[in-house]
Amino acid sequence: MFPDDLAGAVTIAFVKIGILGLGFMGAAHIGAFSKLQGVEIAAVSSGNALALSGDLSQTGGNLGREGGKYDFSKVKKYTDWRDLVADADLDAVDICLPTDLHAPAAAAALETGKHVLCEKPMGLTANECDRMIDLARQHNRVLMVAQVLRFWPEYLYLKQFVSGGEYGRVQSATFVRRSGIPDWSKWLTDATRSGGAILDMLVHDLDQVLWQFGSPKRVAAKSLGEIDTVSATLLYPNGPEVRVQGGWFAAGTPFAMGFHVRAERGELELTPEGLRLNDAAGNTTAVKPEGQDGYEAEAAYFVQCCETNAQPDRCPPEESAKAVKLALLLNKSRAEGGNQIECNL
Repeated sequence: MFPDDLAGAVTIAFVKIGILGLGFMGAAHIGAFSKLQGVEIAAVSSGNALALSGDLSQTGGNLGREGGKYDFSKVKKYTDWRDLVADADLDAVDICLPTDLHAPAAAAALETGKHVLCEKPMGLTANECDRMIDLARQHNRVLMVAQVLRFWPEYLYLKQFVSGGEYGRVQSATFVRRSGIPDWSKWLTDATRSGGAILDMLVHDLDQVLWQFGSPKRVAAKSLGEIDTVSATLLYPNGPEVRVQGGWFAAGTPFAMGFHVRAERGELELTPEGLRLNDAAGNTTAVKPEGQDGYEAEAAYFVQCCETNAQPDRCPPEESAKAVKLALLLNKSRAEGGNQIECNL
């Protein structure tokens, strides 16, 4: 674990952050950081001249979020992420680059004494993730992976449903996430760069499984037969039946995410129409949990950690690394036609 005693650490009164990458997620993060007090987007990097001008309206994605246009007249602009990381005026960087660049960019930033927020997935391999954690410890910097569902109101409500005990022991859980093949960023379909759909997209749900239920003992996964898809079973002795399903389907398949969790005295479902709670009496209630936009809450929490040099207990990098390792096991099982694999995370 990270050292608990951070006494004497320098407190940053105003966090200057640099954004590496101005694609879909870079635009989403800029939108979130721009709404916060106590933070300055001081530098950006991109190979896209239009994006560097502040026009992010052309950024694609599967969530239907507008990229927007921003005033970058006082923002330092770099065409190479390495030059941004070397900028001594920055306190932190936010890595929104393709996944194969997460580990080298994080390493360079940590080694120059900067705090790091890194888009999910943390890395392509277990070794990459472990090295990032080691460097954060070595340099006493904040390292946080943007597992945004941990800040999403509906998933926070799920955490309360699972852990609160009001509805009894959880008996089964299914998480679903699907999308048409991601044509907005060509690197995503290159598995050597993105890791494929399980690692790139379903890592959201795998992180949720680990957060809600802990590590499974065995896993098995099979393809659903279209593009890059999976139906995964996560086995817990005397625990809930847990499944994760989805991936990249044919072009034009609408994005969808959700879950269905059944406990002894109730069920909680996230559907396209919203969150629904079914109680033991057969009553269905629409639930509208209060809470900040997930991206804004995630950004605010990271800034708070930077200001106090406190490690991100709500989203520890060790747990993000476990989500990557779990995704790699599912990739292996799927490649082997669904063989059960021991899971020692």
